[in-house]
Amino acid sequence: MITKTELENFVERIVVLDRIIIQAHDFPDHDAISSAYALAHLFQAKGATTLIVYNGNIDRISLSNMIDWLEIPVFHINQVTLSPADKIVTVDGCIGEKNVLDLPGDEIAVIDHHQVTAPPNLWFSDIRPEYGATATILYEYYCLLGLKMPRNVATALMVGLNIDTANLTRGFVNADIRSFAYFNNNARLDIVNKVCRNEIELKELALFTHAMSRVQIELGVATVFMTVACPKNMLGILSDFLLKVNEIDVVIVATQANDNIQISLRSECPKTNVGLVAREILNDSGRGFGGGHSHMAGGIILKDHKHHFGLIDQYHFKPFVERFIELRTV
Repeated sequence: MITKTELENFVERIVVLDRIIIQAHDFPDHDAISSAYALAHLFQAKGATTLIVYNGNIDRISLSNMIDWLEIPVFHINQVTLSPADKIVTVDGCIGEKNVLDLPGDEIAVIDHHQVTAPPNLWFSDIRPEYGATATILYEYYCLLGLKMPRNVATALMVGLNIDTANLTRGFVNADIRSFAYFNNNARLDIVNKVCRNEIELKELALFTHAMSRVQIELGVATVFMTVACPKNMLGILSDFLLKVNEIDVVIVATQANDNIQISLRSECPKTNVGLVAREILNDSGRGFGGGHSHMAGGIILKDHKHHFGLIDQYHFKPFVERFIELRTV
């Protein structure tokens, strides 16, 4: 756990820079953007200049709404000019992971709640995989520094916490409960509720029908390969939807992503840590890359290794299913 002194020393060291680049992970989610926003305001309160950037796309209507409604200043890397002299803080992601683009500049800090290993020689590293959201880490920073949190920042952080923990129903600890209580008393709850409720667009309803027509279930493990165009963000939404089915407690939903296969994993079975299994099946074998939490993870199956997971349009994800069933019977 980071102490007040450690945090103060880092902040004092960084706020004298010409500007601070705050990088969210690629294809960012609500927790990444809200935490970057909170960190930017924290640095600005100490007199620093900041710039929030991301790579990939913002392809969730709810995230786009949150950014617009709260006027969060976030930029795609193609909209800004970055320099090798820049200092970069990565939030809700870790330098060296496949979902964090290596930008020009010097990576100096990592703040994350995923199961990752930070590279050596950073100025600052705060990784708490037991936490439900990076939003809670940022809440604790404000508390340690005695900073008043703006209402819009509390609003964004509450959205990030709610979505990453499914409204405090998965992967949370007591620290998340404390941050939730603070956000609940200080956030704009009308905006929080509106962002969280409006997570899909009308055109995406057909994806639920397609997923239901293709779902396969074996001993509580559901797998779906989407053969129609499916945005990456919808994989997680469909996975969460399937997990609501009483007879299902582990889910894999996947789609074609260029020549690779993008997968989303969910689990409510305490014996099946989908983050560790993703790393084991993909990273350790060299067939792709992935990771995440015990209850929620994602990954990429590389094009040269798709044959290990089935035939075109008929993916069965046998290595994953066999491992999940093995773990459940231990």
